[in-house]
Amino acid sequence: MSGEDHPLLRDFGDFFENSLCGYAILDGEDRFVLCNGPLARWLGHTVEELKGRRFAELLSIGGKVFHETHLAPLLKMQGHYSEVSLEMVCRDGSRLPVLVNAMRRQEADEGGMIFTRLTVLLAVERHAYEASLRQARDTAETKLMDAEETAVLREQFIAVLGHDLRNPLGAITMGTALLAESELSPRDRKLVGAMESSALRMSELIENVMDFARFRLGGGVVLNRRPSDLQKSFSEVVAELQVMHLGRQIECDIAIDGLVDCDPARLSQILSNLLANALTHGASDEPVQVTATVEGGDLVLQVVNRGEVIPEAIIESLFQPFTREEARKSQNGLGLGLYIASEVAKAHGGSLTAASSSEGTEFVFRMPVVVGV
Repeated sequence: MSGEDHPLLRDFGDFFENSLCGYAILDGEDRFVLCNGPLARWLGHTVEELKGRRFAELLSIGGKVFHETHLAPLLKMQGHYSEVSLEMVCRDGSRLPVLVNAMRRQEADEGGMIFTRLTVLLAVERHAYEASLRQARDTAETKLMDAEETAVLREQFIAVLGHDLRNPLGAITMGTALLAESELSPRDRKLVGAMESSALRMSELIENVMDFARFRLGGGVVLNRRPSDLQKSFSEVVAELQVMHLGRQIECDIAIDGLVDCDPARLSQILSNLLANALTHGASDEPVQVTATVEGGDLVLQVVNRGEVIPEAIIESLFQPFTREEARKSQNGLGLGLYIASEVAKAHGGSLTAASSSEGTEFVFRMPVVVGV
């Protein structure tokens, strides 16, 4: 059987006219010499109507510019291009997204005719898919920008609010202090004591809000490190909280010899937040344990209470802002104390961890330290 008689070659004509691709042959001036039926039907023309027309005439305006400035020179230099996304203009003016492959050829004899073979594939679904991806990306970017703007505005609002609350609170604190020095009836003294307690509580909330805003807007915690007597600082914190919780038992074991390079006010803040948290959430009939020591070159501060077990899911997010408030909405506070303590710990190159079981809830602050600086 000769090659020309092979059954597969006899079927080539049918393949050309009934393919899922558009095929065309262009002459040296990019004019249609031949194309198959599918390509002509996609464009709303007949095969005869396309003959003699230049390929670029059937492209959108953007496609024409791209063809003249990029594709045509590329075809001359490289001899081919592939998977080029274009839009062809149909007879009714609609746009048809396609992918085009082109191969430039020349007849074997010297000076022979130059021609170009085109393969055109429909890209309607691909075009729609890419459009949906672009839309999804734009929507996500818009939402991200909105979220970032909202976050910045919220934090700026918190900072301004905290600052503006300080002045009137200062006047209230000063007024209650003056009243406390006056001759008062037992009822009035009790009321003044309640006012002082509320003012102190509000002051703590404002400081937490201000710290939160400073940490987020100011790029982190600013420390004032210096050689510090933490034995004295930690003991004072425990004494202050013991006075505020006279009915609670605090078992304290602080053993830190020498001076430690740190910000003593910030480390006192860590202990204050942890101890206040333990006194608030721990079992009222069980002691809260505070230990502080230096072990293996690390300062280790530990606060343990025997309150309600904290679920593992909450433990993992405990040091995120507002977590406590979401976990126990009935409790006072904004849920910022542990977040602030964690940020201060990180600023000292240390860590703050938590664990909770039926035997107790334990918070441990650990930082590398050089004693006796």
